[in-house]
Amino acid sequence: MPSLMDKHLETFGVPRPVIGCLHMQALPGTPFADDGMTLEEQIRRLRQDARVLQDAGFDALVFANEGDRPYLTPVGPETVASYVRIATEVASEIHVPFGCGVLIDPIATLAVAKAIGAKFVRTYVSGSYEGLFGSQKFNPGEIFRYQHRIGADDVRVYTYFEAHAGTCLDTRSSEDMLEAGVANMPIAGALFGGAHAGLPPEESHIAHLKERFPEVPIIIGSGGRADNIGDLLPHADGVIVGTSIKRDGVLWNNVDASRAQAFIKAAKG
Repeated sequence: MPSLMDKHLETFGVPRPVIGCLHMQALPGTPFADDGMTLEEQIRRLRQDARVLQDAGFDALVFANEGDRPYLTPVGPETVASYVRIATEVASEIHVPFGCGVLIDPIATLAVAKAIGAKFVRTYVSGSYEGLFGSQKFNPGEIFRYQHRIGADDVRVYTYFEAHAGTCLDTRSSEDMLEAGVANMPIAGALFGGAHAGLPPEESHIAHLKERFPEVPIIIGSGGRADNIGDLLPHADGVIVGTSIKRDGVLWNNVDASRAQAFIKAAKG
């Protein structure tokens, strides 16, 4: 049976993929939605970002709806509908592996992944959290049964074990949660980042996790920058980057070609 690391390499085609975010603007029905930001304009913007990232040498891309803050669990059908429309149009011009994540809803994430042909997802599948976006409680038994029921078993699930803008009610260490997660859930790997978008994990934390779990793909989920990725990436099995490669380093802006190229140079040498 192929190992998790074997499947990770099969998914991305490289052992340490550099994954660029395709951030949607706020979708219809969310508090920051702009009537002037039509779905057609969303598609145009993300097509531009996808071209820039692929030209720069990114190994994979991931759709993201960070613009929908403050986030809901679960999201409404209007979010799923808009997300699928945008991603489907943009995916036709993507020639590298791509994934998705619908904040903060693992069921919607898997449904969208199935609909758009995503190879992987980033999402929560376990744990209970309290924080800025209210309460979230994720039941992995329900989530993975749903994945199987819709015929999405081939979608690789990369998951978080630490809180994002909040507190995890599970007081076990990251190491203990990851160990239990790998033993009991059909996950593809784990995502570790800083306390919120744009903040990196501690290098020592990533190094310790990888040393203890050499057989589990560990992806840096946030905070990668051109000035730190050379130190972080050797301890991990990939990185997802968004904020630092945007124009002026602002998450809501389009990808800046020079920043994207600088990140790839720093990550790959």
